[in-house]
Amino acid sequence: MYKNTNKQANAIAGWGYRLTTIKARKYAIENQLPFISLEDGFLRSVGLGLDGFSPLSLIADKLGIYYDARSPSELEELIKDKSRLVLNLNDATEAIKLIIDNELTKYNHAPAFTGFSNEHHLQNKKVLVIDQTVGDMSVKYGGADQQTFLEMLDKAIKENPNATVYIKTHTDVINGYKKGFLTSNLDNTSVILFSDDINPISLLKHVDKVYVVTSHMGFEALLLGKEVITFGLPWYAGWGLTDDRHKNIKSLKHNNRRSEATIIELFTASYILYCQYINPNTGKKGTIFDVINYLIKIKKLNNKLRGSVKLVGFSFWKKHVLLPYLNLPSIQTHFFSINKFIKNENHNKLNHKVKSQKILIWGQGKKNINSILQNEQFRTMRIEDGFIRSIGLGSNLVMPYSLVIDEIGIYFNSQQVSELELLLATKVVTKEEEQQANSLQQLLIETKLGKYNVGYEKNIKPLDTNSKIILIPGQVEDDASIIYGSPIIKTNLELVQIVRQKNPDAYIIYKPHPDVLSGNRIGKIGEAELKKYVNDIVEFVDIIHCIEQVDEIHTITSLAGFEALIRHKKVVCYGQPFYSGWGLTKDIYPNSRRKRILSLDELIYIVMYEYPIYIHPQSLDFTDPETLIKYLNNKKLEKVRQIKQFWLKKQLQKIKQILLLIIKMKFSKCN
Repeated sequence: MYKNTNKQANAIAGWGYRLTTIKARKYAIENQLPFISLEDGFLRSVGLGLDGFSPLSLIADKLGIYYDARSPSELEELIKDKSRLVLNLNDATEAIKLIIDNELTKYNHAPAFTGFSNEHHLQNKKVLVIDQTVGDMSVKYGGADQQTFLEMLDKAIKENPNATVYIKTHTDVINGYKKGFLTSNLDNTSVILFSDDINPISLLKHVDKVYVVTSHMGFEALLLGKEVITFGLPWYAGWGLTDDRHKNIKSLKHNNRRSEATIIELFTASYILYCQYINPNTGKKGTIFDVINYLIKIKKLNNKLRGSVKLVGFSFWKKHVLLPYLNLPSIQTHFFSINKFIKNENHNKLNHKVKSQKILIWGQGKKNINSILQNEQFRTMRIEDGFIRSIGLGSNLVMPYSLVIDEIGIYFNSQQVSELELLLATKVVTKEEEQQANSLQQLLIETKLGKYNVGYEKNIKPLDTNSKIILIPGQVEDDASIIYGSPIIKTNLELVQIVRQKNPDAYIIYKPHPDVLSGNRIGKIGEAELKKYVNDIVEFVDIIHCIEQVDEIHTITSLAGFEALIRHKKVVCYGQPFYSGWGLTKDIYPNSRRKRILSLDELIYIVMYEYPIYIHPQSLDFTDPETLIKYLNNKKLEKVRQIKQFWLKKQLQKIKQILLLIIKMKFSKCN
């Protein structure tokens, strides 16, 4: 039942030509209101709409709709508006390059095509004939039918006698969900049926000529500079770029609906001016580049984790923590306890079942599983918290809003290469990316945000000293970053001793790690022993406020060193944290593999943008660091969490966090 608001409608909107719009269109005509046709944009999402992935771009056409050749559309008008197109050509050039280089298309779940395997045909020219599904509106309103497809196939074979002809059909046809115009009636043995669900642009890069009726793949082929022959009336036909065979193509030109246009003009009109975009990170109106950058990042993650993934040794809490990060179209997850996994692998060995498996573990993993994972049949990836994590400690079961998934090593283990180290050693950071990193740096400085964001503000700087002020952030002594990332110094006491030895006249402040203060982890130094070496001890003060008030930070491997670099402080490393060895820190025990010199902007970009993934605390959808930082800053201003918690309160907090996460995941899937 609809509530009558007594407001007069200015227009009526409906989804294309679906049956649900019949009454809406009739109402619009009767009331002399414009009807706005809605459709997905050409860069829609990572996964399919049927799988619950919402559109990131939308078309709203007041004249018609782009695939209906019977009447004009706003897209046709935009293509002819040369004065408007010229203002956006630079953006179009940049967007085309990003789309082609990263093979972005409407749905971005499918794997890339790596080449044809039939060696007999490798030297032949390759002609691609694109089938479509029965019921496709673009076929019906593009002046085509079953006979059009049969004629297209016949022409493709006859016109290319020395070429290999492939028919690309939709996977829904092969799986029996829909019928295809060609594949349902295919009895020709001279063509090869190509039915794999692969990325369209990656396939088009491997062919020489493309035959289409109205498929959008025809336009993507034009972007790649391929020869395109059309047999229907797609929106990109009739502009002098395609070989058009439909009998009504001349009437479109004679009626002044279509004239001459370049490929960049078609792209500018269709992708930049015709489509409207949402910023996937904020949920607000965005640009094509917001969507492109998002799709590049999430598509890369989807490809990295593609297929069946075994997650081994995760607690009940961490299972639910991981679910939002694994909400991707091409992943099937299976959780195993360590004992169950070991038992399963022993069973496989007895039955001679050996196959490549993708395994995810937390951090460095435990000894009883690491010995098994040395086997070459496993492709092991490691998961850890990111560098802007939450407001509150992980040991108190506060949800992490950033993670890293590393398929080479893990960032805190300096004994072997990690994805992060490889990126830091090889990635070329563009000027635009450096500017992006610099803006993020300023945001972090302004918001005073770090990893956990616990503690309060306090003046720790002594008023009666001219000495150099050094901050030593304590660490959890059994933490993997010390075990695997510090070859010599292993304890907090060793650190304060060597810092005092090297800096006899400095004013040294020691800050115990929050997890040690909370009683959750080990690393405490007796107060009497500690005071032999330090001038002051600060406990429940926010680490960022401490960093801001000192001259230098001396650390084993603490992330506080990276947070200090962001704030232009001198950092001395006694271990080998990920940010050391790149010319920005003083390294007491340098890592011989790290020889490249990086700028601070380059370091920040790679560490904060390239390596981690982020999710929004409310929607649990993927986001970017800026959006997360702004959200956490608002929450931090509302309330600063207390580090110490009584036992009962801590258990209730665990239950609360798990229930909230389960509810959020169910709600996000429903929407």
